[in-house]
Amino acid sequence: MRQSTLLAILVLALTPVTSVGQVRLIVGGGLSQPNGDFTDQVNTGLHGRAGLQVGVPVFPISLRGEGEIHQFSKPTGAENTTMLDGTLSAVLGLGGIGLQPYLLAGIGSYRLDAGGTEEAQTNRGFHGGFGVGIGALGFGGFAEIRFVSISGDTRNTRYIPVTLGLRF
Repeated sequence: MRQSTLLAILVLALTPVTSVGQVRLIVGGGLSQPNGDFTDQVNTGLHGRAGLQVGVPVFPISLRGEGEIHQFSKPTGAENTTMLDGTLSAVLGLGGIGLQPYLLAGIGSYRLDAGGTEEAQTNRGFHGGFGVGIGALGFGGFAEIRFVSISGDTRNTRYIPVTLGLRF
């Protein structure tokens, strides 16, 4: 009886436990292409991104929170335009073996600093996009493209970030 109890405790202790949620760290960067009226104000820029994605292993929808910094040069050669943003996205995995395509959509708060004497503005916006991930065992890469629209006082600011990154 004692041996079987010890054996049962040992088996339970060594059995892997599936976590309720899976958390992944995401880091990446790439190009930010202005769109619409924003193309008259800035040139193509660069961005960096970091965030966390939380999902349930058997459920195809997860949540992702991210922070980004974008840097755009101006055609006039004046000070650069800097954008800081925080976003919350719903990510829908489309399945797949090897390559894992996904759709995402969400909302965010965007702080745009045009430099010079202009005052920085913070506005809300939304985004949607498509990406593809590759990897296994919790580590991999991804490529993603989004369309972002930020509501402004007189007009919307739009741009398209293209990102390459890693997931841990």
